[in-house]
Amino acid sequence: MGLAQAALEDSIAYLKQRVQFGHPLADFQHLRFKVADMAAQIEASRALMYHVCTQIDSGARCDKEAAMVKYLAAEMAEKVTSEAVQIHGGAGYTKDFAVERHWRDARLTKIFEGSSEIQMRIISDELLGR
Repeated sequence: MGLAQAALEDSIAYLKQRVQFGHPLADFQHLRFKVADMAAQIEASRALMYHVCTQIDSGARCDKEAAMVKYLAAEMAEKVTSEAVQIHGGAGYTKDFAVERHWRDARLTKIFEGSSEIQMRIISDELLGR
């Protein structure tokens, strides 16, 4: 979630700073909607994480829910950071902006410490049995 949040913040700063056609990019509705969607996805993942943390703190087993958070947050981070690269245009793919690194790191979260497929296996096993 931190990668996605950083990509969102970088995108907001870029949209306010970059001018096209005599207007900051932040004035263009399509880009504003991208930012709104990114922020909503981050907040939804964060809310689920807090819910699972509260359950764990109360002593409940949350294997399925923890896997859901890992899966959804990793997928969300890749999508949000990819949108950030898109917002930055061609420059977003270069090392001139941190969003390139955020995207690479977010992609890695789908692979390490339990890939998205492993998380889906844990979730489906809990729902359907082994």
